[in-house]
Amino acid sequence: MHSENIRKITCPRCRLYDRARRRCLIGKVNPRTKIDTYETARVLGVRALCSFNLYRDRMLSRLPST
Repeated sequence: MHSENIRKITCPRCRLYDRARRRCLIGKVNPRTKIDTYETARVLGVRALCSFNLYRDRMLSRLPST
């Protein structure tokens, strides 16, 4: 499934989002822009990105495999 086929899920609509604390229950981040996604992955690592992020899969497909 390509990311273009997935509807964007914003944090407040996600079942893993705590509205009272205004943060993800499992500690993920979902940057709004492509540049912010790449910068977040560079600083915090790819595992910190939410699986619903629009740019995550595209970025992972371009990373060299180890």
